[in-house]
Amino acid sequence: MNEKKAEDIEGPVKPPKDDEVPFIMAEKPAGNEKRHNAMNEGEHSRSLDEQVKHLERKIRAYSKAKDKVNEGEALSSLGILYYKANRFAEAKSCHERHLNLAKAIQNKRAEKRAYCNLGCTYRRIGDLDKAVECYEQGLRLVKELEDRLGEAKLLNNLGNIFEQRCDFDQAVYCHQKRLSVARELKDLDGESKACASLGNIYHLLGNIRESINYYEKLVACLKYKLAMQEKKSKSEEGSEDCYMPGSSSNKMGDDSKKARARRESDLDEQGSNSSKSSGDRSGNGSGKGSSIH
Repeated sequence: MNEKKAEDIEGPVKPPKDDEVPFIMAEKPAGNEKRHNAMNEGEHSRSLDEQVKHLERKIRAYSKAKDKVNEGEALSSLGILYYKANRFAEAKSCHERHLNLAKAIQNKRAEKRAYCNLGCTYRRIGDLDKAVECYEQGLRLVKELEDRLGEAKLLNNLGNIFEQRCDFDQAVYCHQKRLSVARELKDLDGESKACASLGNIYHLLGNIRESINYYEKLVACLKYKLAMQEKKSKSEEGSEDCYMPGSSSNKMGDDSKKARARRESDLDEQGSNSSKSSGDRSGNGSGKGSSIH
């Protein structure tokens, strides 16, 4: 009942191409799987440390140059890196600094991202009240920004917390709203996740008929996704939108791919892709400088 689901976070993690840290997989020695796994873990740890050092250098450079926009982007990237490494205290510090910078330059899109990612971090720390507070602040901003994708992520995150608290009425409300937004955006991944969440909640409530209803919708979505994958593998030219009765078309973009196969809360990993205006005070203009990707 209380299993954790993956958060929808925002912001890029990987460093720029001019300073990319290579991750080289060690060859698997025959008959020595433990040694092979240890080598891979060592390579991963070294790669993580190098990415952290890279982003810390960027943060210092942007801070010295008084470039608050890119400093905030780098802090967001570092916070997500720490989050995915389960280093939540450090992630929290980064997202708090990002939030303060976003407020200082009145960048509402960056502020919304920071609230979303800070909420995800609070949830993993176990402070659900703080997480809800952050998500609600984020929802206030997405309405001002008319950011429907951001709204869907935050609704998912809130719904997961209400489910964790066994407040099933509020959980159903959030996930049904998220389902409505996903269909409006023709986001099949979002639709699938919402149907899965609703099917699970109704099952917990003992409403088997309604649970089956949403699970059948989930299966229909998955069958459609499988058909699209098979079609794409046969022909890269088959990229037009198709429709499925009773559901929406699949948006096969990067945003949907990033959300795929995650049933925890949604981290907001859009970064400057969701905000072309990281330099604009209102979040609606064109920003200067490039963001960390």
